[in-house]
Amino acid sequence: MIVVRRLLSLRVVLLSACISSALAAGARAAPAEPQPANPWPPIVFYVAKGEPNACGSGCSEWIAAEGTIDENAHRRLHGFLNRLDRRKLPIYFHAPGGSLEAAMAIGRMMRERGITAGVGRTVPRGCDPLQEHEAACDSLKRSGRELLAELRTARTLCNSACVYALIGARVREVGAGARIGVHEIAISRYDERGLPVPVDRKSLSQAQLKHLQAAEVQLARYIGGMGIDKALFDAAAQIGHERVRYLSLNEIARFGIDPREFHESRWMTDEGPPGPLAVLKFVVEAKGGAPKDYRTTLIRLTCGRPGELRVAYSREVLSLDPSASIAVTTRGDAFVLPPPRTKPVLGYNDVRIEDRLARVPVAFFEDAAAGDAIEITPAPDILLPDKPPPALRLSLDGLAESIGTLAKRCRR
Repeated sequence: MIVVRRLLSLRVVLLSACISSALAAGARAAPAEPQPANPWPPIVFYVAKGEPNACGSGCSEWIAAEGTIDENAHRRLHGFLNRLDRRKLPIYFHAPGGSLEAAMAIGRMMRERGITAGVGRTVPRGCDPLQEHEAACDSLKRSGRELLAELRTARTLCNSACVYALIGARVREVGAGARIGVHEIAISRYDERGLPVPVDRKSLSQAQLKHLQAAEVQLARYIGGMGIDKALFDAAAQIGHERVRYLSLNEIARFGIDPREFHESRWMTDEGPPGPLAVLKFVVEAKGGAPKDYRTTLIRLTCGRPGELRVAYSREVLSLDPSASIAVTTRGDAFVLPPPRTKPVLGYNDVRIEDRLARVPVAFFEDAAAGDAIEITPAPDILLPDKPPPALRLSLDGLAESIGTLAKRCRR
């Protein structure tokens, strides 16, 4: 809980909580979740450097934007971008919300400068991924130095006001595995750090309610001006500001936020909790006609018996998906994921999720990391000789490092 010591003028803000990806955490979330008190510090901007393709094809440097969007965030970002001179780097947000005014100012700034924006959590080298806000790591991020880091989409978010900053960019990337959450706007006060403290709607005066209504009109115009469907505003307005609802992939595409029909995450380590250290890979793909149905697939690798990995393959099931075996192939080797033994369960936004399991030698993924790609196809038991099915070709970015980390853990 944030203690208010100095009350400033009332402003409109948006603030949301951190809730992990339903697939990544194995959770079966309800459409909206209550949000706890905001423990996040004011947003910080810094340059991060990773491996080749760390932030997309041909991208190895990016601007990390993490924390609550405070009332002066747009001014700091303006100065930060000016100091970068002619370097035009993408910005990746990991933020629970904050000031609506500052968020829209950030969105307009990115639009004017032609900056690409995405959703991703930056983990600087030497920082503990299990600690969201570690004092030593927070100091490192605010040091002004360019930091060696990893960009992850697991356990990352862009909620409330952050969504309106994000849509300001001409190119927007809600990376596979990331979530964006919405709710209605609220009147809040700012504390001494410039962080918002929401005020109960029931206690607002008539003048404050009029101010809130004017802000809603302004926000609706901003959304339309950024080329986003007004349905985004309507979806947010249906959720009380004390709760948050994560948009489905279909909504993210239909609203025009990120309409890509295929994108995938890097292979990345995830330290938990829940569960032990794992290697994750998210894939988003669109299926069917118009409108298309979007779904997420999660590949999760954990330690199994000596020399083996446990492969969990979880995907959101569409009506056109056959209940057949799936072959995973690379460099002349393969393994099969048999049809699930249990019925699909309901996941987030009432999407059906099926889970498949297999035990695979560690060497399969170690060898795959030295190849070109991993391909996923319907297994031979349903193949037609004259009509081979299309293969889903997955990149190997991040696999060598992450599988090396997992293999060391498994040998302990």
